[in-house]
Amino acid sequence: MWNSWITYVVIFIIVQVLFLQTFKYVAKDSKHIGALTVLVQIISSITALVIMLFIFIPIADWQLLAWSWPTDDQWWMWALLMLSFVLFAVNDRMDATCRKNMDISVDTMLHQIYRLLFFPMLILILSVPFRWASLIGGCVIVLMNMALIFERGKFKMDKYVILKLISVVFFAAALTAQLRSVDGGFGIPFVVFLSFGVPALLLSGVKQATPKSLVAEFKRKEWWIILICGIAQALMTMTLYIFMTYPHEDRIMINSFSAITVLLTTVFAIIFLKERKNLPIKIIASVVIVAAMVFMAMAPNIG
Repeated sequence: MWNSWITYVVIFIIVQVLFLQTFKYVAKDSKHIGALTVLVQIISSITALVIMLFIFIPIADWQLLAWSWPTDDQWWMWALLMLSFVLFAVNDRMDATCRKNMDISVDTMLHQIYRLLFFPMLILILSVPFRWASLIGGCVIVLMNMALIFERGKFKMDKYVILKLISVVFFAAALTAQLRSVDGGFGIPFVVFLSFGVPALLLSGVKQATPKSLVAEFKRKEWWIILICGIAQALMTMTLYIFMTYPHEDRIMINSFSAITVLLTTVFAIIFLKERKNLPIKIIASVVIVAAMVFMAMAPNIG
């Protein structure tokens, strides 16, 4: 059972939806959004360390979960990994502000634009073959997001939409650099642990969080929700990297099924977070975006 990609897809869907909902819930009333971001990163980093050290997760290739790194003289792999941490730190901080001030359903759908930006990076850096399906699907996602921010005859490009679009660029670049690092010999737990720990240190270093503000955030009555949020983020990231260990055919199915998180996030946000503004377009956009993501994954021979 544990070797089945279906198991990890179910885990991924549950924890991603849980992370997005809980982060939005605790962020909306946060007085120190930078400190909240760092606190969640610290919890995620500790969670990744504990899980990989003390809980056995049998997957197809256990060696990929070893604490490993390149043994030969590949300094550029270390440089690439460090670059990804810097990019993720910037992305996480911008995303936190966006999630605090935007509907999480809109934020999640705008985030999917990274798939179009990721497309040329996959070709140029990760040597993935060109596919028309990826280009077409990415363009559909962009069009749906344009419809999502179109209100009363004009595009509502407020500062948070613009900030989100910038953060998507950083995310696509960071993910490309990190996937190349994992491919170059870095073990999954090593990367996941540092992917949260190093950005937390970087953000603290530029005064996005202080010990006092971190304590203040954790002393909120919603501290247990913050804890769940950090744990969910760690599990989400680990399952994402575990997906990369499966054969190409399985990854196609994984991408298709995991697309449902966009729709589920929208539905749960409508129900629990009361995000009911522009409800019809949100539902339509989320369904079309999911369909586009499935098309991108399930049409490997178009091109």
